Amino acid sequence: MNFLLVFSIRERYSNSSRYLFISVFSISAILLLLHIFVTLKNDTVTLIVFLFGLPLIFAIYPILNSYINSLINSVEKIKIDIKSFAVPILIFLSLIILLLFLDSKDFTTLVLLFNSFDLELDSNLVYYIWFAFILYYLQAIYFLIKFFRNYQKLKNDKKRLYIAEWIKFVIYAIVIFEVPFSIALYYAEDILLIDSIMSNFAIVFFGIIGLKHDEILYKLQLSKILNGSNLMGSERKIKSKLEFENQKEIVNQIKKIIVNEKLYLNPHLKISNFAKRLHLPEKELSIIINDVLGKNFSSFLNEYKIKEACTLLKNNDMKISDIPAKAGFFSRSAFNSTFKELTGTTPTEYRSAN
Repeated sequence: MNFLLVFSIRERYSNSSRYLFISVFSISAILLLLHIFVTLKNDTVTLIVFLFGLPLIFAIYPILNSYINSLINSVEKIKIDIKSFAVPILIFLSLIILLLFLDSKDFTTLVLLFNSFDLELDSNLVYYIWFAFILYYLQAIYFLIKFFRNYQKLKNDKKRLYIAEWIKFVIYAIVIFEVPFSIALYYAEDILLIDSIMSNFAIVFFGIIGLKHDEILYKLQLSKILNGSNLMGSERKIKSKLEFENQKEIVNQIKKIIVNEKLYLNPHLKISNFAKRLHLPEKELSIIINDVLGKNFSSFLNEYKIKEACTLLKNNDMKISDIPAKAGFFSRSAFNSTFKELTGTTPTEYRSAN
């Protein structure tokens, strides 16, 4: 839960990564509650948590699908396609039907079967569990194929190749989790121990990619842009002592990349990212940028961030509190002080004057 606390209070994450992260951890929290109440033998609460918890497990892949679609369509907010949630809805409705026809003792047995993975018990309820497991893996295969097709479609798109790389990373993570678990489900003796280990692995994994989501995506994007630019063709020159004309050429190319790709909107952009690619000490590249532009890297970026903010402020439908993140600032306080420094006025005053 520490991951969730840290993630919720920090401002530097995009809405899509935030929604993915919170969704997965909400599901994890509900499953934890289910295990607790099963252990405590609190049947009433267990039934309620199970009724919503099981469909949420099936909702993980549709949530991932919505998240990936938001990346592909370059939208901040995740749009829910209700059709992709057909299986979780089906599971929820089937549980409602079972709840109507089974007595509380049988339904409690069903919950215990799902928590123990005991598929050899002599009970007709085992058929429902097999039905649910098969449906889960069919859905997993369906969405994996869909994710792979998205990857195939994007890997030839130079501007969005970094999204393809991220989707490939998600696919690998799913396979690494699902394949060993599905094998263990049929052959392992202590499946509860394996379930606990794999579940904790999944929680930590989603915690890490949630916290690192924007930074990883940004680095992938920058890597693809730089690999395709003339900047990399100057590597041999860069290793030697640079003449001023060469310095200007490098700075102009960096400037062009940052402006054309609007990389200044990403708060993770640092001079060190370019220094590594150019095989130059960060300090030396900083001096070069100062000499050529007459300002440091941060000031150069802030000018473009504030220009973007000014454009956004002219849209009266947008809340001023939403603008710092959209203009590439980590915090509202940094945005306000930079805006005042460069424009001589506050964002509120600027909006009123325009």
